Order: sequence, then C-alpha cells, then structure tokens
Amino acid sequence: MNLRCTRALLVIAMFATATAANAAVHRVHSGESIQAAIDGASSGDTILVEPGEYREAGNADYGLRISTDNLRLIGKAKKGRGEAGKVRVIQDGTQHTGVYAAPAACGPEVQVGDCPDELKDFYIRGFTVEDFPRNGIQTRFVDGFKIIRNESVRNLHNGLYPTISANGLVSNNVSYGSEDTAMWVAASQNVRVIGNELRDSVIGLEVNVSLDITVKHNDIHDNSVGIGLFHPNTAGNRQLPVMGNWVVKKNDVYDNNTPNFAPPADFQAGLPSGIGILVLGVSDTVVLKNNIEGNDFVGIGVLGWCTAAELGDPARNCVNSPPQADPSANNNLIKKNELSGNGSNPPPLPLPGVDVLYLQTPPFEPGTGNCFRRNELTTYFSSEADGELPTDGC
Repeated sequence: MNLRCTRALLVIAMFATATAANAAVHRVHSGESIQAAIDGASSGDTILVEPGEYREAGNADYGLRISTDNLRLIGKAKKGRGEAGKVRVIQDGTQHTGVYAAPAACGPEVQVGDCPDELKDFYIRGFTVEDFPRNGIQTRFVDGFKIIRNESVRNLHNGLYPTISANGLVSNNVSYGSEDTAMWVAASQNVRVIGNELRDSVIGLEVNVSLDITVKHNDIHDNSVGIGLFHPNTAGNRQLPVMGNWVVKKNDVYDNNTPNFAPPADFQAGLPSGIGILVLGVSDTVVLKNNIEGNDFVGIGVLGWCTAAELGDPARNCVNSPPQADPSANNNLIKKNELSGNGSNPPPLPLPGVDVLYLQTPPFEPGTGNCFRRNELTTYFSSEADGELPTDGC
C-alpha cells in the first residue's frame, strides 16, 4: 500500500472515531418524555427508552416527531413481561400519527418534488405504537431508514407507512388492526420488506407508485387482501418518473378472508375479501416462490385496472373513467408459486373462486408480456382467447 493511500485511510479512521466520540446516548425512563430527548439530540445520537406507557402531549399532531438526521430510537422492550415489558407510544388528544420522521418543513400535505430538503438515516427499533387514527410509524422524504422489530396496533389508516422515501429496510415488525393497510410502501425507491407479520387488516401489504421494492419472507394472514400491488389510481401521491421492479418472493400468504371493514369512501372498501396476492393494473413485477393457501376467492389475481374497477361499478370503465396511467398489467412474471385450497368460498361476483385468476379487457388492456410458469395449482381462470394463462412473456 502506498503512502498516499495509508494517509487517506488514517484520515477516514480519525474522522470516524471523532464522529463516534461526539455521539451521545440519551436515556428515557417511564414517566419522562421521549420527545424531549429527541428535541435535545444531535445527529448521530442514540435514544434508549425503557419500558412504559408514553403519552406525549406536547405535539397536537404526532406522538413523536423526528426531524434530525441520523437519530437512533431504540426501545428496550423486555420479552416475557407482556404489556409491562413494552415501550408503548399511545395516542393522546388530537394526535393523528404515532411516529413521524420527515424534514422539519415537510408535513403530510407536501407532495413528491415539493419538499426542499430530506431527512437522512432514521432508525427505530423496539417500539409499540397504538391507536392513532391515521398512521403508526411513517417516514416521508427520508433517505436511508430502518424500521425494525416494532409493533403497530390499531393504527387505523396504515400501520407502517414508508412513503416518498428511499433506501430503506422494514424488517421483523408486527402490524395489525388497520382499516387500510398493515403496511403501505408508497412513492418510494429501493425498499426491502423482510420478515414481517402483517395481519387482521383490510390489506396486509400494499405497494404503489414505487421503484425497486423487494418483499421477502413475510407472514401475511387474516386480512381481506394479503398483498396488493396497485395501479397509480389508488395512490394519494404523484407518480415517480419510473416505477416497477417489485419482487414478491418466498412469502407465506394465507387465510386472508376477513370481511372488508374499510370505511365506505375509501378505495379499499371496494375490494372483495378472500384474495392472497392481487396484481392490479401494474407491470414489471415478479411473484416468485410464494406459499399461498386458504384464501376464499383467489390465490393470485392479475387484473387490468379498468376491468377490476368495472366489476365494482359498471360505470367505471376505461371510456367513462379514463385512468391516469396505462391500465394494463404487462410483463409480469408469476413463477414457481405453490397454491392450494384457494377459491372455496368466492363472493357473489360473475367470477369463479380459483387458485389463479387472469382477467383483462382488450383493447384497453392488451396484457402483453406476462408469464405464468411452473406454478403448483389446481384451478385457474383466464380471459385469454384460448382460456389458458398467458406465457408470451416467458
């Protein structure tokens, strides 16, 4: 190694040591304020929170508000002690979201491209967030985030909600009791969703208007719909310039038969229950090696957006209600999935209950480049002229 390289490495090492030395650890005990510790912390600091109930009354909108770069929030939950061993952030007064991480000037009303800043490197682990009327843990305009081993309980819109964020990991969390989704990845890039349990909600996991999303090894059950990969018409955020490359792999998706309890005005209210994975008017997705069983209507459904919308309301077709983006489901790979026991109790629709459902309406939805290959299944229904599942993309 030459002298110049050696000096460069020494400078890097000295900088890293100085940075670590300047970082502080803030400890919060039951009865104290987590938000006060957040407000007093600097970039690089860690906040350690002891078990207890925390009702943070200082902010009318959020249980906890994070706007400082590179903060680590760690709840020191203790297993085996039930509720007493949890770090519980509980809704207080008018607060609508439990934990909100975003730049100081960018609230939920700020759209894609309108925030002048971004928050860097947010980390949260070991928190239980309960009973907020909107969202449990939400990131917005965050680059670099990790949401690990948390619990979202009855947060009514979305339990875990990385939105307009990038380069993130959502891992080994439990989320349940949401009237919208247990976890929604929206308008985000390069997000990994790994090893979570998502249950007892209208939708277990929803993805839309995003790029490079990986969904692996999750346990998704007892929702109305297990996984929804949805057309931009379902999003409240603007579209990204490039969207797609969503990989759904090696998940267990089962018994998603909970009656739909979404508020009537919401898009989700129109979804029939009993669906494992729904690919709805999106393209360039991979659904691979999942175990999908016991869903009363459909194991895997690939539908055009207009076709699905018209099933719910005959007036909402591509002519009367043109979508904002291509309604066709194209270039999707559905491969090596194991499907069993799906379709045994379908809703009163003009469609059969099956392991795999493929349904698009030409010419609005030509459905090109799709590939169904080497799936283990018993029953299927296809709108293709020959009645077979498409393989032109294989």
